[in-house]
Amino acid sequence: MSLNNKKDEKIGTLGLTAFVLSAMVGGGIYDLPQNMALHAGLIAQIIAWVISGLIIGLIVKSFLILSQVRPQYTTGLYHYAHAGFGNFTAFFVSWGYWICQSFAIAAYSVLLMSTLNAFWPGTFSGGNNWAAVIGGSLVLWIMASLIVKGIRTTSNVDMLGTVCMLLIVAFFIIVMIVAFNWQTFITNPMAAKSLPQVDDKALGSLFSQVKGAMLTTLWVFSGVESAIVLSGNAKSQKDVRHATRDGFLICLVLYALVSILPLGLKSYGQLANLSSPSTAGLMQYVMGPVGRLIITFGVIVAVLASWLSWILVLSEMPRAAAEDGTFPKFFNKMGKHNVPVASLLMTVLVIQIIIFFTHFAGRAFNTTLTIVATMTVPPYLISMLFLAKISAKKETFNPAGNVVSTSRTGAFITSILAIVGTLFMGYTAGIKYLTIAFVIYAIGIPLFIYARKQYAPTKPVFGKFERVFAIMIVLIAVMGLFIIFK
Repeated sequence: MSLNNKKDEKIGTLGLTAFVLSAMVGGGIYDLPQNMALHAGLIAQIIAWVISGLIIGLIVKSFLILSQVRPQYTTGLYHYAHAGFGNFTAFFVSWGYWICQSFAIAAYSVLLMSTLNAFWPGTFSGGNNWAAVIGGSLVLWIMASLIVKGIRTTSNVDMLGTVCMLLIVAFFIIVMIVAFNWQTFITNPMAAKSLPQVDDKALGSLFSQVKGAMLTTLWVFSGVESAIVLSGNAKSQKDVRHATRDGFLICLVLYALVSILPLGLKSYGQLANLSSPSTAGLMQYVMGPVGRLIITFGVIVAVLASWLSWILVLSEMPRAAAEDGTFPKFFNKMGKHNVPVASLLMTVLVIQIIIFFTHFAGRAFNTTLTIVATMTVPPYLISMLFLAKISAKKETFNPAGNVVSTSRTGAFITSILAIVGTLFMGYTAGIKYLTIAFVIYAIGIPLFIYARKQYAPTKPVFGKFERVFAIMIVLIAVMGLFIIFK
């Protein structure tokens, strides 16, 4: 079941692409120069973008193949997990994806309020004081009211915000090209020397620089799957594939240009010392106060557009899980405009709780986004494993005889390479954040048990494999608690 039944309320390629772009870009793109310069010099940054582009490209290719051979699975990640590995794995994916992206929206609240603080200094200090918590909460509930009015309304608002965001990013890139200095660009490209006059510090080996930079490069692609998750609302699966591919390619180009071109204006040491959002500092250096104002407006537009997209995506996944019996029945309740109002309400409440607790956090924005990046690894990995499973045999690859752009062998190779790339994503995050992610996964297990008792009270809650999987999650979570509190 999709959010809308009427064809004229479905989303086309442009609308889906806007969702993908706003879900991925958010406000993070406006701080890329500083985030990347903290970890890497010119050469390492280029390598990090190339490797990240290949990894995410393989993941995107896998999703495109899956949308061709299994077009009936209109909620993407959740249905791939359910079809391939059963109820608990599907719950594991939907719960983890739901909670981790709720953290992302809470991070948007912090970023938005800290940006607004530029207009009213001290009012929203840090983006997480009590005034900021109240302001972020107000925006959250306004977003929810827009979605309740129907997905078509939300899609139009989101597209407008995405266009504004892209124009401002394009303007920033043009300014960086005009101000570009080749000599500055090629100074200390390996980040191997300490140059105090430009604040450069030696950043270590090339491998360590690339690994550090990839914590940022891989996180910024979170959301590339949003069109897949919303495919039940698309006019066609072809639109979904085009939006996913185009959104990924556009973002890859924008991200690389936004992070690398500023190295032709300032050294990586100077960029690393800029305050957030670092693009605002660069624009002010070139254009004066009006440059900072333009970026400030861009941050606000980007965050609001991405915020709207993610609430819509998140409200859909628990509903799909409830429809299949892995989330409690309450989540399947639909509203007047075929919007999953119960799932939407619970999503907003979870985000509201997280926004409240950001008040007690120090570096809340960076920490929550790292958790988001880490928690997206298991859902991606399970989807890639599903593709590997069905493409391993001829009879399971394309039983419906759909038109597929890739051979079975090609699909299998793509899935294996994507699995390796996804595992590397987890490796770059580090053991601390991986175990934190599993703590969050483990918290959801009681909800799954409750749902299974609702839908199948006479059947075992876990299958044999599922029981082992659940125990592993709990054990890793316990280990994670020791790491967190030691």
